[in-house]
Amino acid sequence: MAELLKGKRGLITGIANDRSIAWGIAEAMKAEGAELAFGVQMDVFGEKVKPLAANMGVDLVLDYNVQDDASTQAAFDTLADKWGGLDFAVHAIAYSDKSELTGRFINTSRENFKNSLEISAYSFIDMAKKAEPLMTDGGSLITLTYQGSRKATPWYNVMGVAKAALESAVVYLANDLGP
Repeated sequence: MAELLKGKRGLITGIANDRSIAWGIAEAMKAEGAELAFGVQMDVFGEKVKPLAANMGVDLVLDYNVQDDASTQAAFDTLADKWGGLDFAVHAIAYSDKSELTGRFINTSRENFKNSLEISAYSFIDMAKKAEPLMTDGGSLITLTYQGSRKATPWYNVMGVAKAALESAVVYLANDLGP
């Protein structure tokens, strides 16, 4: 590889196992020379991700529960203490109650709507807010979307709405942070 990311440090969130898109991103970035930290909801994914991190030589596996401000703040505080700065952050987090992804979108519950948007869209805004102070020399914020944000897709339902919100958030964050 060309080591395009040599000397760069970044946080990758959303790794659940070695089949996760986030894992593929981590492998590619590591192959390009990046130093990585993983943000993981430890109580759910920690036991699966810690061995992956060890095999990749990633020392920083941080608790990163996007529904707990103290958890995400502690992760960024640790990055500030250990690294002093950050070059990129990858947001590969999305969630909805699977039972509500079938049937009609009109039957989406209020609770699942709020939960899906908080986890899948607001968490990127929160990441940007907490990463910005560490990106003193600029940086990159990366997130993932899907065509279900622009076209009704069977079995995607509220996730399409959440991804549309995420895409809109990217536009507004680019306006705030781009310069």
